[in-house]
Amino acid sequence: MRPEPRCSECLICCTTARMPDGTSEAFSGVATLPSDRAGYTQNFKIAPEEFAEYRSALAVLDSFHAVPSFNDLFFCQVKIYLNHDGSDDKTLVEVWLPPNEKLWNGRFQATGGGGFATGIFDTALAPALSQGYAASSTDGGHGTQYTDLSWSLNPDGTVNWDLLHNFATRSLAEQITVGKSIAEQYYGKKPHHSYWNGCSQGGRQGYVVAQKYPHLVDGILAAAPAISLTHLAMGEFWPQLVMKEAGIWMSSCELDFFLQKAIESCDMLDGVSDGIITDPDVCDFDPLHMIGKTFYCDGKEGEITQAMADVVRRIEEGPHTPFKRKIWHGLPLGTSTHFLAATTTSTEGMRAPVPIPISSNYMQSLLLRDPSFNVTKLTYGDYMSLWAQSSYEYGWLLDADEPNLRNFQESGGKLLTWHGINDGVIPYHNTVRYRERVEMVMGGAQKVDSFYRLFLAPGVGHCNGGPGPVPQDPLGALVDWVEKGEAPETLEASTVNAQGDLVSRDLCAWPGKLKYMGIGDAKRASSWSCVGGTKQSRQSRPPLVTRTPKRTTREVGVTTNYSLVDEMVENGDQPSHGCLLR
Repeated sequence: MRPEPRCSECLICCTTARMPDGTSEAFSGVATLPSDRAGYTQNFKIAPEEFAEYRSALAVLDSFHAVPSFNDLFFCQVKIYLNHDGSDDKTLVEVWLPPNEKLWNGRFQATGGGGFATGIFDTALAPALSQGYAASSTDGGHGTQYTDLSWSLNPDGTVNWDLLHNFATRSLAEQITVGKSIAEQYYGKKPHHSYWNGCSQGGRQGYVVAQKYPHLVDGILAAAPAISLTHLAMGEFWPQLVMKEAGIWMSSCELDFFLQKAIESCDMLDGVSDGIITDPDVCDFDPLHMIGKTFYCDGKEGEITQAMADVVRRIEEGPHTPFKRKIWHGLPLGTSTHFLAATTTSTEGMRAPVPIPISSNYMQSLLLRDPSFNVTKLTYGDYMSLWAQSSYEYGWLLDADEPNLRNFQESGGKLLTWHGINDGVIPYHNTVRYRERVEMVMGGAQKVDSFYRLFLAPGVGHCNGGPGPVPQDPLGALVDWVEKGEAPETLEASTVNAQGDLVSRDLCAWPGKLKYMGIGDAKRASSWSCVGGTKQSRQSRPPLVTRTPKRTTREVGVTTNYSLVDEMVENGDQPSHGCLLR
């Protein structure tokens, strides 16, 4: 039986205005929150360093175009602790409320997490509050560390399924339900519309809400979504494995040589030389053509070798089975490989791998169940076995890849997603693949466009950053779609380039792609138009991900018996032990 949530402490920690006598009060009891005693936190500020810490934890080190800083946010802060029957978890749901109805825009916004954090609290709540939303966040009962996954294991080394359920699905519905209830009791009326807003893990969570809890919100903004989390976490390790198998650890400078050559080769395909590959799918740059070319790193001259070119090409191609069947997406041409192919150099000049923590911690905790295991020792055979295990044991819970969104559509909900084409953490191709699967299930592009739209942002990294224009108010576009029926055909995006000039674009609804019209200032959106884009990639696309079986609690170790996986794939059969491919 599914454990039901209950309020374990029902602590309402409402930061209040100071009373005339210099004292302050804290409200207690959900049902008795008085709307006329609104509290606030004075001189509240989210510093840029806090955003930088969050972003760097995800290994996203691109420059920031605009890091928000919020001062003097007046609000009531409500904290509620929940647990579930039969579980010893303690889940925090935090709600921030504009202090009175005049400052409230009448809407509720549930905010998503990042990495392995179910919620990111201040980082997401402050922007929502500044726009007048009553907003919520939750820690899922396991804290707010972005890359730590040790909480997923019990002291005896078994999986803590209760906390994993919280993280994957359960806490999302609870924070929405609790947050809306608190807002209603505080203001004396229900929010007239409710929204989900998240990027990365928060994007995956948005898709979970659409698939599992379609009636809880009216609109979902899900950017750069980690839709297929069990495959993503494994795929992020691929560049490290490629370098290990090749016996060569490449520096960021060496990788940048290939990046710049790819940009030089394909930059002009959209009609403008601006350092951005607008459509990597039609770029035919081949790293092997760079063999013998001269490069310079740290003032020293070097020559591109066959091994270096092979490494870069395999990283771009993405993971595959021994029979060369692709099982995940590579990094698009023009995208930095720094994050996933990171290395470090000792004072003696020796290079060593630096796997992205999201991937290494996932394998250590959930697959190997040994947080101290050195994942850089894994072989290709180990990797393939772990991939099959990942899909089999956790895909049913952690992946948000169900393409049937009929219940969400019938509820009147709207889903808006944007994804940076230069995302070096979550390949945008998987978001496109999911959208294609939804079209297959739900009757084609026109029907899906009525409630679900996707926008791709050339030159933009993971949730932000990169040289490309970033969507400026996608949530506002979603609100207009939900409340006014104005479906977005484009998304306004802008950035400031290295020369200090404002660059703007109107991002196209997929599958449209940006093309310079040949006249006018290329830095202005008015000089660009949306043209019908091809859905064909220069590389064969990965096969569709299957629906994975129900969980098993068996212990699975690392083996090299992966041949059955590939044989089943080649024969078109479904492996009984749960392969991720059709």
